[in-house]
Amino acid sequence: MKLKDGLILREVAGQYVIVPTGKRVQEVTNIVYISSSAAYLWEYMKDHEFEKEDLVKRIMEHYIGVTEEKAAEDVEKFLKILADNNIMEDGVKRGGDFTRIPKEMLDKLWPSNGMSEKDTGDEVD
Repeated sequence: MKLKDGLILREVAGQYVIVPTGKRVQEVTNIVYISSSAAYLWEYMKDHEFEKEDLVKRIMEHYIGVTEEKAAEDVEKFLKILADNNIMEDGVKRGGDFTRIPKEMLDKLWPSNGMSEKDTGDEVD
């Protein structure tokens, strides 16, 4: 896994915020706040490909007294937040899907008030 490009981490008023830049602004539409522990992991993640186990190991090395189970649970929650907000390149395609709506359904939703397509044009006789 890796983080998508075009994302930066900023500390604002004591809070860590993931900020999209460039084209990512269209994909990451939520404001995503993360903890200081997550910000510690972010600093590693922004420059490396990683697996969940890599992040658990880094937490275990950085914080004294944290159990592996607790570290794994917290990392899992963090990765889910990133995945849910379209921040990671994890091989899972999110968004971008569309559904075709039959014309009959569109006509029921937005009736044309009895006007045909010819009636709406700017034809001049």
